[in-house]
Amino acid sequence: MPVKSVDKALEILECFLTGHEVLRVREVASMTGLSKATVSRVMATMESRGWLERDSELGSYRLGIKAHMLGGMAQEGFDLAKLARPFLEQLRDQCGEEVALHVLRGSARVCVARADSRFTIAKVSTLGSPLPLHCGAAGKVLLAYLPLETRRKLIYSRPLQAFTPLTITDPRELEKDLEKIAEQGYALSDGEREEGAYSVVAPVFDVRDQVVASLVVSGPSFRLADNLTHGLIKSVMESADELSAKLGHNATKAIG
Repeated sequence: MPVKSVDKALEILECFLTGHEVLRVREVASMTGLSKATVSRVMATMESRGWLERDSELGSYRLGIKAHMLGGMAQEGFDLAKLARPFLEQLRDQCGEEVALHVLRGSARVCVARADSRFTIAKVSTLGSPLPLHCGAAGKVLLAYLPLETRRKLIYSRPLQAFTPLTITDPRELEKDLEKIAEQGYALSDGEREEGAYSVVAPVFDVRDQVVASLVVSGPSFRLADNLTHGLIKSVMESADELSAKLGHNATKAIG
């Protein structure tokens, strides 16, 4: 049974996770559905304890020193690969194929965790090695959800190398593909980086509604492509949603 006063305070704090550095009482009231009087009292209390700072001239609030200190401590102790492992293993046990987690590193992606396939003939991802973003579903999911300016810098800054005959090397064609991925919420690739390799990928979101990783099921095309009719896309998306929820992502608020 939640404590109402604590629940209200946390709901107000979470308003600052939506990309707003500065908020007024009326804005927080609108975002939370709480009355202005309640929001004003709670925010004043949080200010007195150092969780919020108030600009007396503008009448607005921002996160205080204690909130930043707590955030720093959480970041230092955060291990995405460790947190994701149970989700990777659960999905691997469900589909039998390798399941991996890829994250953005500069202008490349790296695999930071994997659960090995149950099959003898299988795809094996190398941990920590930089891989291209423009080919393979894992990289394209990471690109698809970046801010437009950042994404275009990565796409247009250098020629897109062809790894197989199926690699997209035209930046404009790649942008169309990325728009489709962002719209449908998943990506597929068949032999784009490695001939004969197939992958099904969904984005993992954090509490700020930003994509922090790609959840990847990969294996040989002859086996994986057939499995798509058995709900593999749905399974990957559901697992990515569960991991996102573990990271604090609220899909309902993101949609709204």
